[in-house]
Amino acid sequence: MRTLHKSLIAAALAAVLVVPLLDFDGASATAPKKEQAPPAIVGVANAVTTQLAPVHWAPGSVISRRDAKVASEQDGRVVRVAEVGQRVRAGEALAVLDGTALGLREQEAQADVARIQAQLDMAARQEQRYAQLAAQQNIARAQYEQLRADRDMLVQELARARALLAQTRHQRTQMVVRAPFDGVVAERSVQLGEYVNTGDAVARLVDTITQEVRVRAPVDLAEHLRVGMPVQVRAGREERTHPVSALVPVGDEASRQLELRIAMDAGELPVGTAVDVGMPSARTRTVVAVPRDAVILRREGDFVLRIASDDTAERLPVTTGTEVDGLVEVRGAVKPGDRLIVRGGERIEPGQSVKVQADLARATAAR
Repeated sequence: MRTLHKSLIAAALAAVLVVPLLDFDGASATAPKKEQAPPAIVGVANAVTTQLAPVHWAPGSVISRRDAKVASEQDGRVVRVAEVGQRVRAGEALAVLDGTALGLREQEAQADVARIQAQLDMAARQEQRYAQLAAQQNIARAQYEQLRADRDMLVQELARARALLAQTRHQRTQMVVRAPFDGVVAERSVQLGEYVNTGDAVARLVDTITQEVRVRAPVDLAEHLRVGMPVQVRAGREERTHPVSALVPVGDEASRQLELRIAMDAGELPVGTAVDVGMPSARTRTVVAVPRDAVILRREGDFVLRIASDDTAERLPVTTGTEVDGLVEVRGAVKPGDRLIVRGGERIEPGQSVKVQADLARATAAR
């Protein structure tokens, strides 16, 4: 009996231990397996072979091709002057000076012309009478020649008087300081009622339509620059291509820089806008280039992510070089035609499965 009792107790304990194990095995068998993460969706672009040249960026400024401080050619008191910001056309008045004194001088010159003209008319009539008397030998020949000389002197005096009258009239026209070209009054140098002397500036006139960029570059770049070649002009976030309109091949002794002028479109930017000009600093060479977004910058080194034949990402270390128009020169294992990740590659690890966004769009459309 005692032996039977011990056997029953041992069997009960074994049953208690076996039941949880069976439940655990059953739960393990029925638990769902963990699904593998779906491929990362990425955008790609191909590496290409292209011709690039290193670019030197230099600060420049938009200027007007016609920017003048217009001066007075006469002395006088200002009776009218254009307002700052006023747009004027060529020939319109920038300032008007008091021309009362010149008006009186013109009247005096007119009177002198009339007086000498009357004397000349009288001398001409007398010459005709003396010519008849001389032909009849009623007067001496010398007396007739003296009269002709007096008449010739009056002709010269009349010419002089007329020249003085024309000069006075010209001076009167200069009492109005006129705009030499179309533009905007950017600054007034005189005020109403002030007295100006000959050569004093009355206003600054700026043509805001005809523009160009003035920039200075190291003289070492002269061999790579020429008139008509395109350069990059960057203003803020906008970047455009414009031709070199003028090159001054004379370097400053202090700065060792020369001056360039870049042609701009009419009224493209306000005069005085600060810009950056990108110009070639070396000869063009053939390189392997990738889009700027394909290069991932890290402290330990730059790299790109290439899509392998099995649609997994692999990391390729690169060394970057010249960047032009969104393309960056790279040196490393990248080859022309390689598919590189340009979007969605920041968190992708090497060997991770990827799905190209264009391929996903085609698959969705097929469904």
